[in-house]
Amino acid sequence: MAVIKTFLTPGGMYVYDRETNSILSVDRDEHAACRNVEGGNDTPADWEALQRLTRSGYLKKSNLQMIEHPATTLMPYYLDNGLSQLTIQAGQSCNLACSYCTYSGSYENQRTHSDLVMPLDMMKKCIDFLMSRSRNVKEVTCGIYGGEPLLQFENIKKIVAYVKEEYEGRRVRYTMTTNGTVFNDEILTFLQENKFSVSISLDGPKFLNDQNRVFPDGSGSYDVIMENVKYIKEAYPKLYENVMFLTTVAPGADFACINDFYNADDVLADGRAMQNTVSPYGSKEPIIYDDMYEITYTYNQMKVLLAALGMYDTNKTSKLFLTGLADAERMRKYLSVSHIPENAHPSGPCLPGVMRPFVDVHGFIYPCERVSESDALRIGHIDTGFYLDKVSAVLNVGKLTEAECKSCWNFFHCALCAAACDGEGGLTGETRLKNCDGSMAGTLDTLATICLLLENGYDFDKNL
Repeated sequence: MAVIKTFLTPGGMYVYDRETNSILSVDRDEHAACRNVEGGNDTPADWEALQRLTRSGYLKKSNLQMIEHPATTLMPYYLDNGLSQLTIQAGQSCNLACSYCTYSGSYENQRTHSDLVMPLDMMKKCIDFLMSRSRNVKEVTCGIYGGEPLLQFENIKKIVAYVKEEYEGRRVRYTMTTNGTVFNDEILTFLQENKFSVSISLDGPKFLNDQNRVFPDGSGSYDVIMENVKYIKEAYPKLYENVMFLTTVAPGADFACINDFYNADDVLADGRAMQNTVSPYGSKEPIIYDDMYEITYTYNQMKVLLAALGMYDTNKTSKLFLTGLADAERMRKYLSVSHIPENAHPSGPCLPGVMRPFVDVHGFIYPCERVSESDALRIGHIDTGFYLDKVSAVLNVGKLTEAECKSCWNFFHCALCAAACDGEGGLTGETRLKNCDGSMAGTLDTLATICLLLENGYDFDKNL
């Protein structure tokens, strides 16, 4: 049976055809027939109405037989030669006590804050590990993470010096995620001289930021962060060019107020920023956003799309919402270029251990810093290398829900990696299935955005 998804926009009727990874513009009769096919209630009359599409090679029965990632057999080679980035957990301590933090104790299968620090010798091993396994990569990235990484500034200085001494001539970029409260002139000079890209967490205006991003005594962090940001912009302008502000929109937060804050604040107006929501994966309590969040999000996405069509002033759009347009452009680029073979895997998993592996203070390796530091997601150790069986399991998480994935229209655009499968007892299909609806809703929204833009004359090829 054909695997398809019907949807509507104000300007048209469409069908997404999974086997050809294509969006089809259809008339009313074809759309009605496709809805019957989608629901398994099709009749010969429906297929009669769909001859225009079937003769063009669409709505074919799926060839998919088995869930298997195409990179599975090549992973040993990629892991030995293709690492492009490694993120080091400098320490697990933090000087803040943010309420929604994944290390706050409110998440299953996740560690909590501790005073553990990665020894300098192990940090050096991490650098050696990255350099020895990146033969096919021209430029590598070393990420510094925490806890709050700048609490371990002395070790960070030493590890950058080690790179310069031992790997002169290698092109190395440095990144860091920080809460923005620990800066001083020595730190800022070091970060600027070594061209660090720095992500600073800031959740909007004072009253919102200080609801969640607080010191252990309950006092807010906003004033300290903003004083530091102002100083960076004035005294370290080259560093400020490489600063990104990360805003976590917590449930119940006034999203419109956050948006206005970034547009109106003199210090932040020309800065780069992006927003995300609190991670739902593994949370002990449901993460629920109200209708106002959805309304504000949709309204601001609409303004970005109108600006892309030349129908709205770009200066009146929010930098927090540019990802929606980028997602549409990215998906449009890869539509109609793929057909599902007999053996394939849903999108979602990165190449674990290749794209952006993360090393904790104990030396254990995880796919990235965004997954829980659970045994199920430990894919190696810095002393012994990668556990190939664990790497394969993380890469092929679609096998946990093989029957469902084979019949899923969202196969090419699924956003679920192993982080969405980590539950009690390890990686489970039950946990993965709980997150399917959110992934499908996101894909459907992006498909509709593509169609809306095309209906109104947007030139994807030119903008890509």
